[in-house]
Order: sequence, then structure tokens, then C-alpha cells
Amino acid sequence: MIKGIHHVSALTKSFSENHHFYSDILGLRLVKNTVNQDNIHMRHLFYGDYTGSPGTLLTFFEVPRIGSSYNERAFFGDITLGIPKGTSSYWEKRLNDFAVSFKKQDQTLSIQDPDTMGIILTEIPETISNPTIHTDIPPEKQIVRIIGADYHVPDPNATSQFFTNLFGLESHNGVLVDKDKMSFTKLHVTSSDKKSRTGRGTIDHIAYTLETKEAVDELHDLAMKNDLKIEEFVDREYFKSLYIREPGGLRIEFASAGPGFTIDEPLETLGDRLALPSFLEEKRTEIETYFGGDLS
Repeated sequence: MIKGIHHVSALTKSFSENHHFYSDILGLRLVKNTVNQDNIHMRHLFYGDYTGSPGTLLTFFEVPRIGSSYNERAFFGDITLGIPKGTSSYWEKRLNDFAVSFKKQDQTLSIQDPDTMGIILTEIPETISNPTIHTDIPPEKQIVRIIGADYHVPDPNATSQFFTNLFGLESHNGVLVDKDKMSFTKLHVTSSDKKSRTGRGTIDHIAYTLETKEAVDELHDLAMKNDLKIEEFVDREYFKSLYIREPGGLRIEFASAGPGFTIDEPLETLGDRLALPSFLEEKRTEIETYFGGDLS
């Protein structure tokens, strides 16, 4: 049922710093420039491949006055991005050219974004299907997709059973993978009883891909039958979403693969201007007034 990670959503303090890092340095495209549908006074930025394909999307909520994060009882850790086989030396030089600090181990580079979110670049056999065109990074060396994430939870066994028993993931030596092996989840045990504090670089949630909106509906029915705590079940127009907390308290989303970001913008100009789903269009003036412009 699950077809890998759909997107990762985190918190950023500064759009300009965030955009420079993900667009200028990492070469991802800003494919949707919008607002948080649950808080229209918060920007929501989506970066990905040229078409904004599920599995390539890193999204950020901008919170200018956000403080530091404190990781305690439960939190998301590093995100792993796949780069094409044989390109780690290229990425090592690129990071050096942009004065981005990194740690190298074999063909893997570990870095932090401006908000200290951890990112691991590791080589995989694939190459990108929809390369971006705004960057000087050659298509054959561009970031391919999200391939994994680290979960830090108080009871890894409970989290593992949550995903394997209910959502079809498989456990291999403590690492969760979907049946198509599109993504992995590494589980790490925590010992703190304190609640983690949200701040710069905090990952708010990780979303997994379901093929259709109907598949999300079916998963919602399954969650209801199993008395799971459903936080939100909503059609975002770009995709349909179901939000559930796993046993450790981390927020998990299940999102449909489509219809995607071109339902309200041409592919060629994705992300150039403020985009709003149809149910927020009546608030466009209010939103643009709040931000002092159309966010283009």
C-alpha cells in the first residue's frame, strides 16, 4: 500500500536562507509557494524535482520568530537523500565551494541545513527522472529523491509494530522498509521522559505515499476500525491527507500521489507566485496584505 516517503515537512526561520540552501546549493526547485492551509499567516514552501514528484518533496513552514529545538522523548532525526552513484566527489566539491560543512564516510556526506536539520547524501543506483533546469548541477548528478528517515522514539518495538501490522511495512533488522523498498525508516531508542520542544529545524511530520485519494480513504477506514487517533483527514487539493500519531507521538501523514501541483499552475512556472487552493482563494487579499505582497 505504501510507496515510499511522499514528503518531509519541517520548520524554518528564514525563507531567504532556506531558499538559498535548497534551491541554489542543493538544486531543488521551489515547486509550490503557498501558505499553511491550517494557518494562513504561515508560509509553506515545497521543493522537489522539476515536476514536484512525490518522493522528492521537502517542505517548510516559515516561522520567523521561532526559537531553538530540544530533542527529548520523541523526534525525527536525519533525512537521507539519494544522489546518483559515483557523484559523492562532485557533491563534496560543491559543498566546499558553498562553504557548507560536512562529514564524510565512504560515499556518504552528512550536512545540516541553515536551521540545523540533518541531511545525509548517499549514493544510490538511480538517476533523477525529472531534473530541474534552474541550477548548474548537471541532470546526471542531481539529488534523486528522499530514501530514508531516522525516528527517535521511546519504544521502537511499538513503533515497528504500528507500521508493520497496520500499514504493511516490513522490518529488516530493526529497519522498516516498504514492499517496493522505495524508502527506509531507522528506529532509535530514546531515554528521556521530557517532551521534545519544537524549534528551528524540527521536522513536523513525515508523509508516506499512497497511489490514489481512494487509497487514503481506505486507510482512513482502517484507522477508524483500529481505533487509532486521527488528527486530521483532509483534501489539500494537491493531494489528500490522513494524519495519525504513531505510538511514540510522532506525527505521520499518508498522502495521495496526485493530482499534484499543476492543478492550479502551469508546469513551467510552478512556484513563481503565491498559489492557493480553491477554498482559500477568497482569502487571497487578506493573505497578500498580511505578507505585504503576493509572495512572488
